[in-house]
Amino acid sequence: MTQTIGSSAVATMFLSASAGADVTPQQVWDDLGTYLRGFGYTVSGAGTERGGALTISGFAISMDLPEGEGTFAFAADEIVLTDRGDGSVAVEFPAVMPITLKVAPKDEEAVDLRVDYTQTGLDMLVSGVPGDMVWDYNADRLGMELSELVVDGVPVGREMARFDIAMSDVEGASTIMQGALREISQGMSMGQLSYDFAFNNPDVPGSGQFSGRMLDLTFEGSTTLPLDMDAEDPAQLFAAGLGGEGLFTHSGGSMAFAVTEDGKTTTGETSSSSGEIGVSLSGDMVSYGVSATDMALNLSAPDLPFPVSAKMAEAGFNMTLPLAAAETPQDMAFGLTLGGFTMSDILWNIFDPAKTLPREAATVSVDLVGTVTPFVNLFDPEAVATLEKTGGVPGALNSLSLRELTVAAVGARLEGHGDFTFDNDDLETFEGMPAPTGSVMLSLVGGNALIDRLIAMGLLAEQDAMGARMMLSMFSVPGEGEDSLKSTIEVRGNGQVLANGQRIK
Repeated sequence: MTQTIGSSAVATMFLSASAGADVTPQQVWDDLGTYLRGFGYTVSGAGTERGGALTISGFAISMDLPEGEGTFAFAADEIVLTDRGDGSVAVEFPAVMPITLKVAPKDEEAVDLRVDYTQTGLDMLVSGVPGDMVWDYNADRLGMELSELVVDGVPVGREMARFDIAMSDVEGASTIMQGALREISQGMSMGQLSYDFAFNNPDVPGSGQFSGRMLDLTFEGSTTLPLDMDAEDPAQLFAAGLGGEGLFTHSGGSMAFAVTEDGKTTTGETSSSSGEIGVSLSGDMVSYGVSATDMALNLSAPDLPFPVSAKMAEAGFNMTLPLAAAETPQDMAFGLTLGGFTMSDILWNIFDPAKTLPREAATVSVDLVGTVTPFVNLFDPEAVATLEKTGGVPGALNSLSLRELTVAAVGARLEGHGDFTFDNDDLETFEGMPAPTGSVMLSLVGGNALIDRLIAMGLLAEQDAMGARMMLSMFSVPGEGEDSLKSTIEVRGNGQVLANGQRIK
């Protein structure tokens, strides 16, 4: 994880003028070298000054992979840093810069690959002062292309493996400040990102092709880094101040794919009108959220006698979890939304040819928040290993609130909300589970009509339907409207469970 964060920040340096700056080419070069070495990279390059320009020949950075299983390297034949006379420095990169990765894991195939990082029309200016620099950049096009792949000593051509990424109309800025910690603020936008990759392994009867694009991408984020990075000790990194947050958005995307296995090919297309991904990470917690709107899927497979078509108006997922051991309860959250799901009549007609069920859009939504007390630091390998050996639990659940539950489909709608607290000292009342105290309120509309429809379709027998209705009557009372039921399930600390005031346990 820390290597990924480091690599992303390094990429920002290579892709990133503000007024009032005062910086020289040598200071930019020195600051860049210090920055990269802080991540554990080995930096090389010979500088030559001439006419206000500093030319770095043979620039390269490299890093050994953990456990001696390979190396990563980035190279540029020549980087030119030119004093513009106003206190800012222009940085010029070659059109092609190779990224190489050599991986030689024990008892597995060795892999050598080269990805060419390319640029067209890249303009970059650095301003500020040493320890507080701004990298402004824009480019007509940035790209990455797999140019060489060798597996266990055997070259693999592009007809067997292909990987291309292109970014157009790119612009952004990165501010890098160094004090007790290194603080990075980033903002970037691009008109379009397109990708195309494929594989065809002759040793395995299968192949695949994937291509797509996203429009109007933006990114805003900030990262805090310790001055010295030890990627093999993440717990220490977070304790020293590693953290960050970022938000990525786009205004529409699509993908087409084809996968062949055993001579059979599955093809499909996906699309959405917008989407975003947000993440926040620190030594104490991680928070992640993803959402998309107007999603669509079209799929054709040889094992299906008809194409599959489905749409969803919105989809989302969010999660917040504590990471560090604590003596007091910490916040947690979980959310899932699958809203406005519809599918083609061809799919409906498989199990409901008479159109007995309403074919309205379906929605499932869950919103949970609560508190937990974590017992171990999840980034401490020794603590996690001890937990696995002893069979202990990673933490204690203290409280849980169901802020929203919605399940709406085929003419019925279930809703609910509730709150519970948990006694972790009482593991006997509920047979090993911390004893809960609280209640949940549920309402169901259209339940009996759904049972009637299932009987008419032959999916539910009369005697089974009678049992279901009896069960509903035991745990619910009539609601405000027609075919409406509601129920309050209460759990008491002494082990009693009540439904609408009637004790059922």
